[in-house]
Amino acid sequence: MPSLRQLLTLHPVLLGIDTCSTHVEVALWLSPSTEPTHRVTLEGEASAALPIAVGQVLAAAGRGVRDLKAATFCSGPGSVLGIRLAAATLRAWRAVRPELALYSYLSLPPLAVAHPSFTIIADARRDAWHAVRPGTSRTVLRLATHELADHAPLATPARFRRWSALPVNQPITELPWSAANLLAASPDENFFAAAPDPDAFQHEAPSYDAWTPHIHRAPSAP
Repeated sequence: MPSLRQLLTLHPVLLGIDTCSTHVEVALWLSPSTEPTHRVTLEGEASAALPIAVGQVLAAAGRGVRDLKAATFCSGPGSVLGIRLAAATLRAWRAVRPELALYSYLSLPPLAVAHPSFTIIADARRDAWHAVRPGTSRTVLRLATHELADHAPLATPARFRRWSALPVNQPITELPWSAANLLAASPDENFFAAAPDPDAFQHEAPSYDAWTPHIHRAPSAP
């Protein structure tokens, strides 16, 4: 798992996409600087905001998609629809440019490194939460709501969508969320993984019940 600094050594022009929250953030890194040279953050649905943000960042840098050596995206936890849109965008670019290197990173580990005293949580739906506990910044757990009290103090990224009810009488701190800032603040942390087939983060692969088709027939007469 490479770090941001290692990626920039391998790929001097790196585009980063984050669609995990209610904002879309696109950043461009030019080696050797580990600070993004251009960045755009737009509020709104990723389907509309992502192409605009990408276009603005590349235009500001005087570059196009063909100038990119690599791209990375936040695969979650976060807004699954936004993440899959980012993944689909990168797959489309890769179809045109097979040599484009693709990488992914998870949203919670950079926050856990930046705020090591908190258990960082994000909604996993169905009364469950993704969580990274202090001292285990590479491991994303899945915890039920009633288990969160055992892992206080708790914090969550600001602007992340929530569907599950927060635990009663359990204070939760909202932390500022900017993927580009967090990655730049920890350029030597091994947050990234190769993502030749970009997709949203899942704790485990989905399983499906087998179904045997039957021809519908009229019930037999008694």
